[in-house]
Amino acid sequence: MNKEVSLIFFLLLTVYCLLPASSSYALTVQEVATDLACPCECPLVLEDCNMSCGLDWKDQIGQMISQGKTKEEIIKYFIDKYGDAARITPVQRIKGKFFKYTRAFDTMDWTIFWTVIGIWLIGVFIGVYILTRRLLSKKVAR
Repeated sequence: MNKEVSLIFFLLLTVYCLLPASSSYALTVQEVATDLACPCECPLVLEDCNMSCGLDWKDQIGQMISQGKTKEEIIKYFIDKYGDAARITPVQRIKGKFFKYTRAFDTMDWTIFWTVIGIWLIGVFIGVYILTRRLLSKKVAR
């Protein structure tokens, strides 16, 4: 009798583990927010926005996830309600990430940043120039 109960329990546990989890079960607010633009005037992706309007959208996303909606249904809801302004484009994503990390830069930080970029470019140019001169002088010498 114990072996039969153990076997049935093992089979039920195996079937339960093999059943696919529903898509909304593992869904998080951040997963959905990465594909939506921030509703504020800032250029951030919704996942990075901490302003009140962005937090309201995140709360709505959390409620929809609790209701069992999928990522596609939630994104469709926001696009239907707010139009293309809710849709994130690749350019917005890049600008948003750049803004996220550089919004605290002051004048000195930007000066240092562009100076380092300029020095690096000059170094690359000089290196390529010297390398091509050496290669050309070896070719002419032959």
